[in-house]
Amino acid sequence: MTFATHTLGYTAQQGVGDFTTPASMNGSTTYANIQAVTVNSSGLFVAVGTDSSVAPLYATSNDGYTWNTPARMNSSSAYANISSVTVNSSGNIFVAVGRDNTNAPLFATATTGSNWTTPARMGGSSATAVMRDVIFDSATALFVAVGNGNINQPIATYSGDGSTWNVPTAMNGSTVQASMASVTVNSLTGIFVAVGYNGSSYPLFATSSNGTTWTTPALMNGSSAVALMFGVTVNSSTGRFVAVGYNGSGYPVYAYSDGGTSWSTPALMNGSTTAAYMKSVAVNSLGTFVAVGHTNGTGGAPVYATSTDGSNWTTPALMNGSSAVAVMQSVTVNSSGLFVAVGVTSFTTGVPAYAYGVFP
Repeated sequence: MTFATHTLGYTAQQGVGDFTTPASMNGSTTYANIQAVTVNSSGLFVAVGTDSSVAPLYATSNDGYTWNTPARMNSSSAYANISSVTVNSSGNIFVAVGRDNTNAPLFATATTGSNWTTPARMGGSSATAVMRDVIFDSATALFVAVGNGNINQPIATYSGDGSTWNVPTAMNGSTVQASMASVTVNSLTGIFVAVGYNGSSYPLFATSSNGTTWTTPALMNGSSAVALMFGVTVNSSTGRFVAVGYNGSGYPVYAYSDGGTSWSTPALMNGSTTAAYMKSVAVNSLGTFVAVGHTNGTGGAPVYATSTDGSNWTTPALMNGSSAVAVMQSVTVNSSGLFVAVGVTSFTTGVPAYAYGVFP
């Protein structure tokens, strides 16, 4: 297995088998709540979020190690809470989603990761639709986004080019309270899976065979225990979907499914009863899953956990042993196996943060 630039210089302190200590993007001291990150086929990392005025931000990195200072999308100062980003399989259409100050659904696009459009409403919709995550499916060539609408019903929408969006609608017409937080797709089987939680904070999932029509969100294995699922990914070669989140005590939980339609009951990662709010998960080509998060619900130290199969996890550990405040909110991995996590050092006064690591 080979890695990107810096491979031969890796040591344990530089991110092999661990993450580096989260650092400020380009040394920035300006507030930037970086909420999501993706990487294209050429190895360009793109992160998105908001500044202190909730104007839309982006930042880029050619290698995952050095970042540009976050900048406003198209210099826009309009309210745009941008929460997720993805890229097509060709690597030349980036799409970010979120919401405006009336909770209407927003999207923005870029062809290079830097030349963003001003966030605009999906399909011109002014209806409540808080878009929380977006994914691209290479098989259908669709961008698919999920979130929650009025009274928190589960919603989804799709686009063929990233610029023309259908108005978000309730999954299968459901009016049950369900906040869908994350979506992924196995492009080999065509199965989309979204995860989240209902009005009682019980774990939910929904599936789609085409990205346009969805099942009604259902409880994972019928579980009625609190488990807020915030991230989901899939090992396409094995068909195993893995979701992560936290329970009512703030302890780290995971669940898995072989195929997407039947899930395990969310369980503690390695039985851990230490607070770890797991927010995102990614998997490399070797099948190693890596989840990231933080130790406190309102902002704590950066943590991660790993699994070689999605069902047996390490106990969440501090990134490089650091107990400094860093809320890690998203993780992605490039084709060479470099995991990059992004976040913010504090929800109130923090600067944009990132860390990287390799997990064979």
